[in-house]
Amino acid sequence: MFFIFFSQFFCGCDLKTYLYKSDLKGKEISILKTNYRNTPAVTELANKLLKIKTSRFGAIYKESTYLVHSVSKKSGEVVFLQANDKQKSELNQNTRGSARYAVIVMRNKDKVEARRIFKTPLLFSIHEAKGLEYDNIILVNFVTDYQKKFKEICAGVRSADIEGDGEIKFSRGKDKTYKSLDSYKFDQDA
Repeated sequence: MFFIFFSQFFCGCDLKTYLYKSDLKGKEISILKTNYRNTPAVTELANKLLKIKTSRFGAIYKESTYLVHSVSKKSGEVVFLQANDKQKSELNQNTRGSARYAVIVMRNKDKVEARRIFKTPLLFSIHEAKGLEYDNIILVNFVTDYQKKFKEICAGVRSADIEGDGEIKFSRGKDKTYKSLDSYKFDQDA
């Protein structure tokens, strides 16, 4: 049996094609749906974001529509904070001398502003942070600096689309020549 975990920043199309053409052809292939790295709170948020994405855009391949279940013994916590001077100062104090906190910005260009607040060497763009593990993650201005894009992305997505624990319905656009949704593809330096 061969297990595959498809993250949302990874295109599994080539891997899947390779596996079907290799010696594994005809073997049972299973998709990993268990998350051993993140807490239930973080996994729940990730699943909701996946539901928003697939509700709005569909999916390229079926394997990217599976929700993940966390088996972490720690419950974890996701907290949204409004940025004010007191909050920034407190977060900076927690991060500046600690290897347990990472600060993440959306794009490389956002690091300049984040460095004014956070005096930590553990400052990454989302592409740089992929695969790294820290106990605490601070996402800086992900929504506030990109409100317009987030509103566009969420246009037409209803609360009912992200509720519940059921699997996501796999759907793809019928017209493969329709490319207007390509404008939402992630460009780390844009």
